[in-house]
Amino acid sequence: MESAVWIILLPLLTAFFLGIFKLYSDKLFYSLVIVSMVIYLYLLILVINDSYPPKVYSIGNWGLLGINLMVDSFSAMFLLIIAILFITVIIFSLNYIKVNKHKFIILTYVMIAGIAGMVLTADLFNLYVFLEVSSMSSYALTAIKKTDKSIESSFKYLIMSTFGSFFILLATILTYYLTGTLNMAEISLEFKSVPFMIKSTIMFFFIFGYGIKIGLVPLHAWMPDSYEASPIPYNVLSSGLVMKSAIYALIRLLYVIFGVEFLTESGILNIGVFWGVLTFIIAHTLAYQQSNLNRLLGYSSIAQIGYITIGLFLGNEKGLIGGSFHILNHGIMKGTLFLVLGIFYYSLKADEIEDIQGLGYKFPVLSFTFVVAALAIVGLPPFNGFISKWLIIEAAIEAGFFYAAFFILVGTFLSLTYYLKVIIKLYTKTEKKTLIEKPDLSLKLPTFFLGSLCILFGIVPSLPLSLINNIPKFLLNNSEYIRILLGG
Repeated sequence: MESAVWIILLPLLTAFFLGIFKLYSDKLFYSLVIVSMVIYLYLLILVINDSYPPKVYSIGNWGLLGINLMVDSFSAMFLLIIAILFITVIIFSLNYIKVNKHKFIILTYVMIAGIAGMVLTADLFNLYVFLEVSSMSSYALTAIKKTDKSIESSFKYLIMSTFGSFFILLATILTYYLTGTLNMAEISLEFKSVPFMIKSTIMFFFIFGYGIKIGLVPLHAWMPDSYEASPIPYNVLSSGLVMKSAIYALIRLLYVIFGVEFLTESGILNIGVFWGVLTFIIAHTLAYQQSNLNRLLGYSSIAQIGYITIGLFLGNEKGLIGGSFHILNHGIMKGTLFLVLGIFYYSLKADEIEDIQGLGYKFPVLSFTFVVAALAIVGLPPFNGFISKWLIIEAAIEAGFFYAAFFILVGTFLSLTYYLKVIIKLYTKTEKKTLIEKPDLSLKLPTFFLGSLCILFGIVPSLPLSLINNIPKFLLNNSEYIRILLGG
């Protein structure tokens, strides 16, 4: 069986056997976790390295009625994010999670299988199925603490996400009714004869449904509560993978099924850019008002989604490269911030801005790592966030969206104000704090690893860009994607 198929199957099978092993032996349970991570990382590297030119894998040999998986540079970039964040979070969680650890790890494997399926599938039905697999495990992970706040947040998430799923399913059903197929390449060809208004309506349903999953303003109401109530390791995956997989699905659908010409003609690219600006301005403003660090980072994530949306909706090559690079960078930067915050909470139960006063002196290396990631996410050189944000600004100017480029600079200043507030508190001296529990290397090393990538990808951006630079070839030119998927 092909490696790409195992990218989906391995985490599902691992989750199944972990569920059995946890009943009998912790030693067996954790041994399987370690072995499966190593094998999964190997498989991910194999598939990523073989992603250009794109490859198609069919399950069932039923042609267009079978399950088609496609690996190109866009999906490979998401597999790279999975490789970085999934392995990091599992290692971090082994000592960090104290309650329901087995359930947390099993649900994380299921969620990863769903996300991997979303980025590899080439048909609408399986895209929806994998989306729901990812969503269901996300609801459970949000509620896993079993506190009143976590259960309430999970319920809000469930209601809003189900509403989004309804519109996605409706768009999928209408598409099948009109075209008689669920294969993305076939749909794109059939859509050429579909009337403009009907096609626009289906596009609106997809955008609205995925907009809720992504958390674009004003569809973001569930998200800050979720970040505040969820375990820190899940927040890393939520901001870096769950939200981003919904962005991936939407962009894949828009550029492949509808095509850049229709997106331009319908005006949705202009709307998307404006929506992105509105999202980050409002989210930055709300982030500044927060006292809880999880909520602050949650609103910051929503703001970063705004920047990504602008890049991906500019409809030009540099915008797609910048937006895609920012997806990767945000996962790394926000993951670093959440993991540092997780160690602060683990050691001192600190999750309010006031609680971290003086911790810059108690945890100098961890605090420096936080500062690096904070300056990176603001978009200052020489860090990775600067490179991707600058690419988006250049792309906006090239496309004539001068107002978007201007407001990105304004957004940079706004984010600097609240991150500086946190950094200043971190290095403001106070009376000595007593550690509740001392963090060990299993918590620190994953955090330092992510933090080092903020520097590495800023100094040597060619490392990830060698993969990302190929993304526009198959999004702006959907005929090439269609040709490869149909075996032409």
